[in-house]
Order: sequence, then structure tokens, then C-alpha cells
Amino acid sequence: MSETVNVRHLSADTVVARSGGFLDAEIDNEVVALSIEHGTCYGLNRVGSQIWRLLATPTRISDVCVALLRDYEVDPDVCERQVVELLEELRAEGLVGTH
Repeated sequence: MSETVNVRHLSADTVVARSGGFLDAEIDNEVVALSIEHGTCYGLNRVGSQIWRLLATPTRISDVCVALLRDYEVDPDVCERQVVELLEELRAEGLVGTH
């Protein structure tokens, strides 16, 4: 019998923040994060890096989207969907967590 893990999906109302245990550096407006524990390096593009900076403190995903919509011409629904997708990936890798 397999055990089902109940993982809450992220939504616009979810509060997320960076996880501890990562060293990060900014190179040409892009962030590189290194996990010493896992020996893994992650690179974020310009938009991903902006999101990473916004997550220095616990932040609601909808507030991340508001900040991005001020800087980029994108449909709000597309923005939210893509931000949630990125944050789901980052959470799966342990880079961000919910609060």
C-alpha cells in the first residue's frame, strides 16, 4: 500500500519565502543560488531573479504578481500562472517554502 503525501498547491493567496541554507549571488541581474548541503547550483533568469529578491521576506504570491505587472506587459492571469509554476518548481527543489 503506497502512502499519499498531501502537498498543498500554491495559489495567489499563498505566502512564500526563500528557504534557508542557500548562498546566492547576482551576476548581470541574474541570481545564482548554491545549496551547500546538496551541492546543487541553480540559475534564475532576470524575471526569476526578481521574484527571488521579492521572496527575501515572506510574500503573498499575488503581491509578487503585482510587482511584476508594474515592470512587464503581461496578462495578469498568465503572470499568475507562470509565477505559480516557477514557485512550485522552486519549492520542489527546496529553494522556497510556504508560510
